[in-house]
Amino acid sequence: MKQDFQLYPSIVETISEASHAAETKCRLSLSQGVVLGMIAAAYLALATTLALALGATIVSPSVQKLVQGAVFPVGLIAVVIAVSELSTGNYLVTPLGAMTGCVHWRHVLYNWGVSYTGNFLGSFALAAVIIYGAHVFTGAMWGQQWVDHLTKTVLTKASLSPFEAFWRGVLCIWLVDLAIWQAYRVKEIVAKFLLIWFPTFAFFALGLEHSVVNMFLFPAAIFAGAPISWSHFLLNNLTPVVLGNIVGGTFIVGMLYWFSAGLPVRKAESNPGPGGNSGTGSFPLLAANFAKGGVVMLIFFGLFPAAAAGLGLLLPKQWGIGVPLAVMGYLALAAFALSRMGRHRLVE
Repeated sequence: MKQDFQLYPSIVETISEASHAAETKCRLSLSQGVVLGMIAAAYLALATTLALALGATIVSPSVQKLVQGAVFPVGLIAVVIAVSELSTGNYLVTPLGAMTGCVHWRHVLYNWGVSYTGNFLGSFALAAVIIYGAHVFTGAMWGQQWVDHLTKTVLTKASLSPFEAFWRGVLCIWLVDLAIWQAYRVKEIVAKFLLIWFPTFAFFALGLEHSVVNMFLFPAAIFAGAPISWSHFLLNNLTPVVLGNIVGGTFIVGMLYWFSAGLPVRKAESNPGPGGNSGTGSFPLLAANFAKGGVVMLIFFGLFPAAAAGLGLLLPKQWGIGVPLAVMGYLALAAFALSRMGRHRLVE
């Protein structure tokens, strides 16, 4: 008897898988989301530290990029398999949930704000621990070349124009969220490992801009003595990179795959009709979600990276480390305000 089988799930099935994950993410409490965001940032910070430590003494730029790109994916693999909240991955997953009707766009805003806050707090904490506590790069077992490599890496990023930083952010998240998307398409751990590794290797080896990685790199370099101001980091790099990351995750990877799948939407459980619990949307629905996604992006952008950059500009440079501490306090208050929007009132 001939049997038909499908080796890989359809695009609709992958979108359904991601949409259910979006529901879980949007139900997290403020404290859960922030803590899981800090954990995700820690994994990326440790992976970035490993990559820079191994690459610092390699003379050939090509080999250096190859080695650094090869080892960095351990961070994103840990984020996905060990479970944590990475804002850049959420720029893909929770909007897919909103497009299919599993969550509201206001829940997407909540999820982004909470995970972003946790990522910023975790990245800053790991930078302080690695430079001031563990003395990685700056301790007795490390030579000046390690500090120089960290400084050179960050100064290169700091020299980018906002336009360049934005587009490098778009390309970065196209690859990073490709890794997340591919991980949703398979069940086996080894398959997830490999499918996450290749796109992540590509982004890091190419030197593209990942906002959470930069949340660690810039503070670590500043702590190590790099001539960069907090306001320059927040305004000239992080702000355009975050915007590029959102555009890449939500409107390129997420919305293009949703469109390619035929604009699937979840039907009411009480009346699923033909095709089970999945229906097909329309072009007016595509336009509506594009507009709602754009509004959510602008609100989030204004409340978090842009407002934090403005605060960094307003505070006196003499405050030193007080500037990022004040920014973190503001981010925590903004995330708390979003948590009052009713995270549990999801679509049933």
